Amino acid sequence: MNGHFENDQEGMALREQLKRAVRSESTPPYLEARIRNAIRAEERRPSGVRQLIPLAAAVMVCLGGAIAYQLGHLRFTANSQESYIVSLSNRVATLMRVGLGDHIHCSVFRKFPKNPPAAQELAVSLGSEYSGLIPIVRKHVPEDYRMVIAHECRYHGRKFVHLSLRSDAGLMSLVIARKKDGESFLTEGMMPALTQSGVPFYRAGVQRFEITSFESRDHLVYFVSDLTSQQNMNLMTAMAPQVKEFLRAKEL
Repeated sequence: MNGHFENDQEGMALREQLKRAVRSESTPPYLEARIRNAIRAEERRPSGVRQLIPLAAAVMVCLGGAIAYQLGHLRFTANSQESYIVSLSNRVATLMRVGLGDHIHCSVFRKFPKNPPAAQELAVSLGSEYSGLIPIVRKHVPEDYRMVIAHECRYHGRKFVHLSLRSDAGLMSLVIARKKDGESFLTEGMMPALTQSGVPFYRAGVQRFEITSFESRDHLVYFVSDLTSQQNMNLMTAMAPQVKEFLRAKEL
C-alpha cells in the first residue's frame, strides 16, 4: 500500500509541476534537457515507479511545446534571453561565441514578418559596402531558405554584418565581425576541423546550433545554422572563397 501511495504522490507532484510550467512565461530554454534527465532517472527506479514514465514523457512534450511557444512569440525577457545565450556560449570556445551570440540575439529571438523583404529592400538595409554579400550567400544556400535579414547590427557594443535566412524547418546566418586586437583562432590555440585551399575552418556545436568559422586578415566569419555539422561545414566551405575574396578587397 505504501508503494501505491508514494506513486500517487509522485504522480500528483508531476501533474502540479506541469501545470505550473505551462502557466509560467519564464520557463528556461534548457528545461527540456532537465526533463530528459529526470526520465532517465525514472527508468533506473524499481518497476512499480516506472509506471510514471509515460506521465513524465507527457510532461516533457508539453513543456517542449511551452518552450517553443515562448521562443516563437518572444515571451522571454531581455535578461532571460541573455542568460540563455550565456549558458550556450560558455560551452564553446571564446571566439566561437562571437558569431553564436549575434545569431541567437538577432535571429532566434526575433519575430519575422510573414513575407520576407524584397531583394532591393535587403540591399538597401545592408548598405552598399556589404550588399555584394547577398548574391554570394543566395548562390550557395538551399532554395527553400528565404533571406529575412541583411543588415549591420550591434551586440554587446560590437558591430556585425549579419545575413539570416529562414525556411519552414530551420534558420541560418552568415555573421561577420571585424577582429579586435589579438583576436585569431591561431592565438587562441584552436585546431582546425578542416583546411581547404589553404584556409583553416573551425567547427563547434551546442544544442541545435552548428557553427563553422574562418578568418581573414581583419575579419572573423561565421556560418551558424540548425543543419547537421557536416551540412553546415559544406555550405561554409562552398561560399568561403567568394566571401574571403570580397573581404580581401576591403582590407587592402
